[in-house]
Amino acid sequence: MKLLKTILTSTILLTTFITADNYEVSLTRKGNNFYQVNYKNIFVQTNYCYEYAYSEDSILKLNGAYSSEVIFLDNKSRCDIKAIYEEANQNAGKYSVTVSREEDDWYEIWGEDMFIKTSSCLNLALSDKAVLDISSSGYGTLYFDDDECMVEGIYAKQRL
Repeated sequence: MKLLKTILTSTILLTTFITADNYEVSLTRKGNNFYQVNYKNIFVQTNYCYEYAYSEDSILKLNGAYSSEVIFLDNKSRCDIKAIYEEANQNAGKYSVTVSREEDDWYEIWGEDMFIKTSSCLNLALSDKAVLDISSSGYGTLYFDDDECMVEGIYAKQRL
């Protein structure tokens, strides 16, 4: 089963990230190595970044698979970008998935390049079977054998 075909009706490319290499954005830290582009459902995942940003003016310097980075303008600190995620359009329903914990509150759907953002989920899943129950609003629940987590959204990894 390809969850991508059943969950997504379409994935919209990041139109603000298509035509140039550098982008001015305002970022807020949402978790370890995760920053949200303010006022958008777009997240930037970094590698070993300890910048505590709150609506901080930043530059995303995207160079494809080669050395993409975020530059925080207040103190000129730099962090490598691992990935950028955009909220995916999905159909409501229940789906059988295999998930692994990527970072706090982020779970990768195995084989799909799709990610589930949860709220306060402590499950240390490593290729665990689960049931993803999504409502038409995009919210839902991720059910494990012995645990359940509130789902805030499904995200697709974008090409840098």
